[in-house]
Amino acid sequence: MIELAFNVFTILNLSILSTILYFQKSNSITNKILAVIIFIPAINFINNVFILQGWIYEFPHTLFFSFATAQLYAPAVYIYVNLFIGKNYKRANPLYALTLFIIILDLFFWWDFLQLPNSEKVVYLEGLTTNNYPWQMNAINGLFVIAEFAYFLAAIMNVNRYSKIAKEYYSDEDHIKLRYIWKFILLIFSLNAALTLIYILLPTPNVEYVFIPLFINFIYLYILFNAFRHAAIFSFDEFNMFVTTIQPIALVKENIPNKEKLLKSNYHINQELGDHLCEKIQNYFIEKKPYLDSNFHIDNLAHDLKVGKHHLSYVINSRFKKSFFELINSYRIEEAKIKLKEISRSHSVDSIGYEVGFNTKSAFYRAFKKFTNQTPAQYAKN
Repeated sequence: MIELAFNVFTILNLSILSTILYFQKSNSITNKILAVIIFIPAINFINNVFILQGWIYEFPHTLFFSFATAQLYAPAVYIYVNLFIGKNYKRANPLYALTLFIIILDLFFWWDFLQLPNSEKVVYLEGLTTNNYPWQMNAINGLFVIAEFAYFLAAIMNVNRYSKIAKEYYSDEDHIKLRYIWKFILLIFSLNAALTLIYILLPTPNVEYVFIPLFINFIYLYILFNAFRHAAIFSFDEFNMFVTTIQPIALVKENIPNKEKLLKSNYHINQELGDHLCEKIQNYFIEKKPYLDSNFHIDNLAHDLKVGKHHLSYVINSRFKKSFFELINSYRIEEAKIKLKEISRSHSVDSIGYEVGFNTKSAFYRAFKKFTNQTPAQYAKN
């Protein structure tokens, strides 16, 4: 039976991936939570095997247990995302109450099931493989989907808010894993949306036993590939260093406002002072070339120019019409263009990206394409 093979393969795949991730030496909390995110669906697939093999009649409790543990998936994703943006996930959140409600409802349905006569229990369980899927389980599934959308939308809003501030503070988004966490949450959200649509269009058993295992295998392999690609699999010490790096922008209220707030704020300065600061920034960038430092951020600029970072952010946004991140990258690209014109055989295109302040090849190529509509290699050739 192909459904059984799909589910058994998925259980083995997710179990191996999560075990390797969870039990690394000197492990970080983000790796452990990602391992939990990967393993939680495996519990559901174990339940699927029990159903497909008919073992569910002897062990009906696995059904309700798997539905209860599934409710921990969305909170785990939410916590994982918040750890990457320095947000306090331990704070009381109405979403946690929603998860608790669904788990309690599942336990109630479990208790209600236990009160049924044996003949009705058999009919109830037979419905798991037919179009007579128990309404109680459909109700839990429906609430589960609603909860997932709520958690994932909240996570996307948090990342978006963090992203706006980060681009006013840092000159390298890869350094703070911003691109990785955007890819992660948008991929998870897309998976949830796709499965919701499939639930609506197809019978529940087809979705549960075929489409979900198929989707999950590809999605989680891709997520892990991206985690390693973006160096987001941390050791304990590496994660502590990462937390220190993002600490200045972790608490939104204590840091510089985003572009929209800045332009509407009380940081407006007169024309003369604005012109002076604009010229001061330009001269400093030309003479000192601070953008060549991949870790350069707005605190460094404020310290060197002896100007408050709020005023600097306002001038950069209002006069240069760019975020701090975009301004730094524009200078890096101009520097790269000069070097590409003088490139020699002993000098690679990729190495120029690192020389001008980019931490990764992909960040260099992405920024160069944005500012010139060409790749660095194309520019060098022309």
